Amino acid sequence: MMTFNVTKITKTFSSFELRTWDPEGVIFYGDTNPNDDWFMLGLRDGRPEIQLHNHWAQLTVGAGPRLDDGRWHQVEVKMDGDSVLLGVDGEEVLRLRQVSGPLAGKAQPVMKIALGGLLFHPSNLRLPLVPALDGCLRHDVWLGQQAQTSAPIPTSTRSCAVESQPGVFFPPRAHAEFSLRGIPQPHAEPWAFSLELGLQLAAGAGHLLALGTPENSPWLSLRLQDQEKSLLPPFVWMAFGPKARGWTWTRP
Repeated sequence: MMTFNVTKITKTFSSFELRTWDPEGVIFYGDTNPNDDWFMLGLRDGRPEIQLHNHWAQLTVGAGPRLDDGRWHQVEVKMDGDSVLLGVDGEEVLRLRQVSGPLAGKAQPVMKIALGGLLFHPSNLRLPLVPALDGCLRHDVWLGQQAQTSAPIPTSTRSCAVESQPGVFFPPRAHAEFSLRGIPQPHAEPWAFSLELGLQLAAGAGHLLALGTPENSPWLSLRLQDQEKSLLPPFVWMAFGPKARGWTWTRP
């Protein structure tokens, strides 16, 4: 999360380059008060979406080209008087009028900006979406001043020197749960389960997979330790990520 002193903001625009294969998620969220003054820029079906809630307007609108093609796209969000402008790759794709007021009139002197996430529960969005975005940002400028970062920005939004392909920006410390409800239970009939997993990891250790139920210890778990894979006895339920790609689930 980044924090800004509203009274010292000199430029009312933010810009960055974005690369993602993910069609849905939060690019950034900002507020001075999460109850009545917040802004969200995200993706839905691969296209930019703005959700805005303040004293002047409450709206949800989508516009612009698809950005989930794995290419770098220049994005700019600008406040111009009472208007909010969204630009993509040098072209204005959306202009919202009579939706904002001067920063000097904000009741709270601090503005908070979060990258790739929200500062409130997703159900508080005007139109809910899955917040986690598997993507990468670079060359970012926020409101014309140096941000005071209160927490480290996840590596997945800062390190961009990787080959562009689906799944390469998978967020750390994330997890996903996949239901195997369609597979017959062992007591019902003989069954088999196979998993094909392709991944590229930087370093370190962690759990890759657990097969079981949330209520009980897993039947099987897979862990990476110093780049070596090992099967382990039970651990905590599941660990990988919210939007995994490259998974193949098959039943003979």
